[in-house]
Amino acid sequence: MPLNITNFIKPALYAALLFCSSSANAQVSLIDGLISKLDSYHNLSYRSINKRRDMGTDTTVAHNKELFLKVPDDKQFGYYYSIETDHQTESFHRIDLYSGKGIQVLSPADTTFFSEETPSAYGQSIIGSLKFVKSFYDKRTFPIKMATDTVINGTTASHIVVNVLDTTEDNEHLYSRREFYINKGTGLPILATIRGRYKYRNMVTDYYDEKRYFDYQFNQTGVNIARFAVPNSFRPRKESAVQPTLLTAGALAPDWSLYDVNGNRVSLSQLNGKVVVMDFYFIGCAGCMLSIKPLNAIYEKYKNKDVVIVSLSERDSKKAVLAFEKQYKIKYSGYIEAANVVKAYHVSAFPTYYFIDKEGKVASTVVGYDDDFEQKVTDHIEKLLNK
Repeated sequence: MPLNITNFIKPALYAALLFCSSSANAQVSLIDGLISKLDSYHNLSYRSINKRRDMGTDTTVAHNKELFLKVPDDKQFGYYYSIETDHQTESFHRIDLYSGKGIQVLSPADTTFFSEETPSAYGQSIIGSLKFVKSFYDKRTFPIKMATDTVINGTTASHIVVNVLDTTEDNEHLYSRREFYINKGTGLPILATIRGRYKYRNMVTDYYDEKRYFDYQFNQTGVNIARFAVPNSFRPRKESAVQPTLLTAGALAPDWSLYDVNGNRVSLSQLNGKVVVMDFYFIGCAGCMLSIKPLNAIYEKYKNKDVVIVSLSERDSKKAVLAFEKQYKIKYSGYIEAANVVKAYHVSAFPTYYFIDKEGKVASTVVGYDDDFEQKVTDHIEKLLNK
């Protein structure tokens, strides 16, 4: 009797598909199990310490207090929450509240609050992070595996590795790997990390984030909807009706004197006779970071002409700027402690660029970064050189 290869392939193919499906289900079940564990409580709270490094060399540190109340009828998150974030490396303290009617952000420093659409604090919580992985996996599967157990601060922890992204683009290895460490005694997360390299328009940058969780509390009394309402002592934030306007063309540019990261002191008056491009920036500002590559190209184009590019930061330390310039191979000079210059030039958005003519007068300004940035800056410079 001749062999019917079609009949032979069908069961084998079905078995292979069944195996792949079972394997995929087993992978995501690791995440489902953690979500179910946290979902089993009527309310839960914990504290965490978050360390993050992105686009620069400085690591930011934040202490967090997070409280969740399970609300099955809530279609957006399934929880009401209060997430307090107190940055230790910056003067920044906020409390994100959600009670089913939009996100309200409290500022304890001035007892004001404002509305926000992006649930950034929730996305960085352990619940938000796990549910992100699950929802993303449902759209496009990726490897999730159990790695070897490890010991963290004396606690034995199981180790889940989630490879959300692993690809190559323009010869750059881009990836995003999330890792969860679970206390084997309690079944609760004690550490979560994200390591990655991503491409943002013309720039490739590394990213690292870790969050340590501790002091879990469950099913506490007195946790009700009222805990997630804006306190009566807080008032709505009023945006200033009058925004500072940039200095107008033809105005004499205020003189300044600053040190670069190598200890060299330069003043604007010393640069008379040259076209000066003043770049107001800070490390981590997306538009500021995107401008590095075109500004380096502009520097190379005009380095032997009467053109000077000066970058001014009001917030970044000497150590941070030194490492930043080395990491991104910045060719033009960076100056620090420029808060008074920022004020004198009425800068309220970053990046902002001033073009100063050879006579020390404001010629023009550019705010923000666009794809035609390099051409736009070149046009301003050429106009001033030919003036």
